[in-house]
Amino acid sequence: MKMSVVLVGFGNVGQSFASLLLQKQTFLRERFDVELLIVGAADSGIEKNFHSAYSANGLNSVTLLDLKKNHSTVAAYPGAGCTDSAIELIENSNSDLLLETTPTNLENGEPGLSHVRAALKAGMHVVTSNKGPLVFGWKELRELARSQGKEFRFGASVAGALPIIPMGHYSLMGSEVSSIQGILNGTTNYILSQMERKGITMKDALSEAQRMGIAEANPKLDLEGYDTAFKLLIAANAIMDADAKLSDIEIRGIEKISAEQVGSARERGNAYKLIGRADRINGRLEMRVGVEEVDGNHPFRWVNGTWKSVLFKTDLLGEVLVTGGASSPKLTAGAMLRDVLNIMNEIS
Repeated sequence: MKMSVVLVGFGNVGQSFASLLLQKQTFLRERFDVELLIVGAADSGIEKNFHSAYSANGLNSVTLLDLKKNHSTVAAYPGAGCTDSAIELIENSNSDLLLETTPTNLENGEPGLSHVRAALKAGMHVVTSNKGPLVFGWKELRELARSQGKEFRFGASVAGALPIIPMGHYSLMGSEVSSIQGILNGTTNYILSQMERKGITMKDALSEAQRMGIAEANPKLDLEGYDTAFKLLIAANAIMDADAKLSDIEIRGIEKISAEQVGSARERGNAYKLIGRADRINGRLEMRVGVEEVDGNHPFRWVNGTWKSVLFKTDLLGEVLVTGGASSPKLTAGAMLRDVLNIMNEIS
């Protein structure tokens, strides 16, 4: 099966996906009878406005990667059509699938929200790693995909490669999920783990994480619990069929946890973890993010470093735990490829 693809967002994740297709093209053809043809690509270039390249015959991934590296934009692709609008590319490409990998905007979800909306209206399937459209437009986009008969997948938006959304949609199929609780942010888990292991302050653990490149220069969204809340919101809406908003979540981060508190918990054999919880109690969904002290009998006690973990509670399958490593552009691209293959499996 061949599928034509428009890739909007050619930063680290978009470039990783293009590289992944080069690496996996023979494997995909021989194992799955799948061929993915990138016919359009758009990036924000050096001017921070979207520029794109399009060719119905396909764009060579090696050329795209070289252009991005040496010219900062894919719009210089030789012989390809070019536009300054990603929306125009989406609407006029007549392609099968949008891969949306622009950075998450947690003020209003744009421009990712408009990209996804335009693609679904144009009759395209959509795979995204962007949390913004899901935080600000989940209900609208879900209904639009259903009305258009198109697939809308976003497994890469929640904990990267950890298959939280696919687990809920496939592996737990037939069960009612009454609770989702998890360590959803690798940066804060690393900081708390280093504080426990080395006895250092949060400031020192954060500096270490920033030197390693696993924490942003401004880590406010991580430390204050908002990144965990965004991921919890997406998971609860998608898996528990909720219609929740960010304002429904009680959010507290790790910023007030001291080295003395961590050390005291360690002496008791326990550890502090930043945990997001969505629990359906007597028909009402309760959601919160906060630091919890877990003991040695809890599976989260031994989830350290940049690892993440989610525990599902179900009526038919009992408790199901999924645990995995850190996120990275390469792993996020792999999660997006997983979503693409699941779409192709659904429609073939």
